[in-house]
Amino acid sequence: METCSGVNVMDHMDQRIEQRVQSCPPAQRQPVLVVGYDRHPAAQRALRAAADLAVLLQAHVVVVHVVDAEDYPIDSDAADWDEHAEQDVADQRAQVAALLASHPLPWTFQTDHGAPGRRLLELATNRHALMIIIGTARPRWGAHVLTGSVAKYLRRHGDRPFC
Repeated sequence: METCSGVNVMDHMDQRIEQRVQSCPPAQRQPVLVVGYDRHPAAQRALRAAADLAVLLQAHVVVVHVVDAEDYPIDSDAADWDEHAEQDVADQRAQVAALLASHPLPWTFQTDHGAPGRRLLELATNRHALMIIIGTARPRWGAHVLTGSVAKYLRRHGDRPFC
């Protein structure tokens, strides 16, 4: 067992998890993991890692897609503007369902609107989540100008671990 300054790290982590679970209302005592999801491969890897961790923790996985500009067509005057976004979100939900098809524990998929970091943190707080799991940052010119870095937001404002 790994120790840090004479403290058993796993025992300490078990205690923290138990404290967070016990702070939940009785109807929500199953641990929760919140996973940020989009169409990129890093999000798929994060979802698979979250599913593996959920099995170890016997946790419910809440997969969240925050709708952003990539869900819409480039032409904002297109007649199918909203339909395109709805189809894109439906496709992402289908991807999640395929990735979690053999996952033995309950999971949910939901969409939200707004700043991704803020929305993930608010949802994690409301659901008493143990942690937030996101994919690695994607280098895209100008992307952070519009939405900001999710990891940076969670690091600055978060009250729970994220990876």
